[in-house]
Amino acid sequence: MSEENAKIYAVFAAGAVQHFESDVLTPLENEQLVRELQDECGGVEFTVRDVSKPGTTLDAVCDEIEAQKQKFDGVVIFGGLNQYRLALTGLPTVAVYNFPGFSHFPYALFAERGVVTATLDRAGICAPDKTSAMFQDLVEKIGLIRALAAMKRSKLLMITDMPTVSRLDGDLTNVLPDDIRQKPAEEYNEIILDKLRESLGVRVDKIGTEEVAANERVQNIDVDEAREVADGWIAGAEEVRGTTEREIINSARMYLAMKILMEEHGANAIATHIRSLTTDPKPEDMIWPSLGNSQLQLEGTVGCCQGHLNVLLSHMVAQHAFGRPSMMGDIMMDVSNNTSIVMHCGASWNPWGGDRRIPYVIRDHAERRMAEHLVPGVGASSEVIFPAGEPATVWRFDVMTQSVILHTGTTVDAYSLYKDLTNMMCRSKL
Repeated sequence: MSEENAKIYAVFAAGAVQHFESDVLTPLENEQLVRELQDECGGVEFTVRDVSKPGTTLDAVCDEIEAQKQKFDGVVIFGGLNQYRLALTGLPTVAVYNFPGFSHFPYALFAERGVVTATLDRAGICAPDKTSAMFQDLVEKIGLIRALAAMKRSKLLMITDMPTVSRLDGDLTNVLPDDIRQKPAEEYNEIILDKLRESLGVRVDKIGTEEVAANERVQNIDVDEAREVADGWIAGAEEVRGTTEREIINSARMYLAMKILMEEHGANAIATHIRSLTTDPKPEDMIWPSLGNSQLQLEGTVGCCQGHLNVLLSHMVAQHAFGRPSMMGDIMMDVSNNTSIVMHCGASWNPWGGDRRIPYVIRDHAERRMAEHLVPGVGASSEVIFPAGEPATVWRFDVMTQSVILHTGTTVDAYSLYKDLTNMMCRSKL
């Protein structure tokens, strides 16, 4: 899918510093501030309006935004919010307090209406690191508008044989008073997809194993091309344990199949809850998407196994907003060690985004249908070795309740807490 810039109104509703202008304070001019934001905010196109200029009024700007609402993705307002109409257009909005200046921000109202606030020290009266931190905070919040714009233009390909478009087990917050999980699959799908379109705007295509098995391009994937992908994974791994080259090449075939299917459906994210490229596979013909998902993440694309719609959406927002991949995980609580264990059959090899990598081990898959190692059908996945001492956030959107659940912590060395981890199959630990 083609990438489009997010279109954002940048409205200067007041001077850079109110009531404190003097020869001592030389605030950053509006034009220079926009240039610096444009340099830092990739994928954003600003339309600037300045009410201090002759012929421009606050009401005129509000009328323009209202008329152009369908063409724009958000608003950033600098100062002067005694009149709230500008902040309550219904578009994603960041209201910026110009410090130092009298603060008339209605923070409670903004919180109620979903307006995000930020602060800028345009006069440079704070320590340089504080001034810089304020600016970077605004850049990240503008990134949230960019992310929401990207979500509106996104399509998710869900590959699953379930009748519902999202897995119901393990998705405990996906409940309304009438509990839509009890409704027939068609009605459930219609309700949740309508809610998704109203909120984040993401479109969803759903196919299953039969469509994959009938796809000629998928069934004719070049083995040499798959082997080349597999060789790259093996070269990057710390170790290959419990699995074979055959299984890793099969995983590469699944990765190439995902790329083909995303291209054909015009999708920029994928969830793969199938375990084969053919119908009715034998145990030795099972294939899992774990390694392919990690490769997609290296490329800046969201790929997840299983079909948890809310999890996929959370991954997509994080990728679009911060350029960082996420780890999908089943969660366990170890109260005695004050530790949450997040585990699955793979994780991102570049959790900070970009080219910075962390170690991983390629090993057999926990869901295989035989107990042996190193035999056909054991699958392939990666155990990812996250560094200790890093801040981490466990979070998830819930489409139906329009809420976010989260908690934060610091990564720890699992091998120092637990025994025999080398014998636990395909479970990445956080």
